[in-house]
Amino acid sequence: MRKFLLIAAAAGLGTAAIAAPNMVAVQKQRHEGYEQLGRAMRQAKQAIDQGNTAAVRGAANQIAGLSAKAPGWFPAGSGPEAGKTHAKAEIWTNRADFDAKMRNFGAAAKAFQAAAAGGDLNAIKAAHGKLGQTCGACHNSYRLKDD
Repeated sequence: MRKFLLIAAAAGLGTAAIAAPNMVAVQKQRHEGYEQLGRAMRQAKQAIDQGNTAAVRGAANQIAGLSAKAPGWFPAGSGPEAGKTHAKAEIWTNRADFDAKMRNFGAAAKAFQAAAAGGDLNAIKAAHGKLGQTCGACHNSYRLKDD
């Protein structure tokens, strides 16, 4: 790799251009991740409405897994400057608040997962409601509305 970087630098390509990830691909990964989260949230809600705690557990496990990945879906340079996205530029200019909201989301996803594992439908409903609130808190501040 070092030899490659030296050759690239000598050719005038510079290492920053080589090391930079494809931000359009990052945006696509982020979009796909949130599509999966949305499907899992809908599955969880349907399973809760049906009283199917086994199905809730599956959706809760998926939500918890994706919530752990979500903070990595927002590297610098992957905002509106990289292409069409629903992510507002404020994510990167108000990073501390955004990161706090992502931590709240992750904690709520884990709490929902734990409630689902417990099987108490009332606890599941309460944890799902709190999870939805963390989603809304971030969307209200950092997601562009659909046209």
